[in-house]
Amino acid sequence: MNEVAQIGKEFSGFATITPNKMQKISDRMVEMERANNSLGRRNTQTTNQLMTLTMLTDSPYRRLRQILAQIENKKDALRSNFFQHQKTKLEIKEWEEEDTELSRINVAEARAGMESGKKYIEGALKEIGIFQDAYEEIRKNSNIPEDWDEEDAEIDEIRHHIRQAFRQAHRDMILTGSISQGNAEYMEQFGIHLQTARNFIAKYIASCEALIEEGKMPNIDHLYEFFDSCVEIFGKEYIKVMHHIGITELVRSEWLFKNNISRNV
Repeated sequence: MNEVAQIGKEFSGFATITPNKMQKISDRMVEMERANNSLGRRNTQTTNQLMTLTMLTDSPYRRLRQILAQIENKKDALRSNFFQHQKTKLEIKEWEEEDTELSRINVAEARAGMESGKKYIEGALKEIGIFQDAYEEIRKNSNIPEDWDEEDAEIDEIRHHIRQAFRQAHRDMILTGSISQGNAEYMEQFGIHLQTARNFIAKYIASCEALIEEGKMPNIDHLYEFFDSCVEIFGKEYIKVMHHIGITELVRSEWLFKNNISRNV
């Protein structure tokens, strides 16, 4: 029995979490525990070797990692409450054996605290269930295999950073007319020549303005397609940075959590 199941079994009478819902959460914790082996460090190898900034996510693997981190935080809180609950039960037993006026007050106070704290336990369980639903939706909609591992996430990192660098630079040029120093450095870290990038973004902005003049408003999918084209054109430029730095391998498979299950990729 996993920890969440054990904690859920300890409590009863939730307003929202029924036994079926508790079983659903418990069953899915097996996958959460497996996938959490992909965590264990704050940044990926790509981020540590090519940059030090922590950027907003533009990768389904990063979203999954973020969800797993949230679930782990909630599980830590549940674990803490579980052990406190066990300690309180032992204290109540000791106080009941004493059977003094003060001990009876302590018992009443402890039981009231346990009952009051139950809604916070349930709140954490509900949040875990919500995060689990989001995890599965993102994984399935992004065509990510159930047994994905740390190596899969590392391979996707370059695509994320290219898209994010151009997203931020595009915002810079829309808002200020130029690319900020921070985003200029971001692009160089992944081998993108600043003037080439500026020209590329400027042409995209001009094409959007032309569409607007014609009464055709570019939507967010139009922007996403632009970022996809950025990956296609600039997605291999980081290799030149690796050569310049003296790095031969960016993703060091030896130091990654990988599933032993082989699959066709």
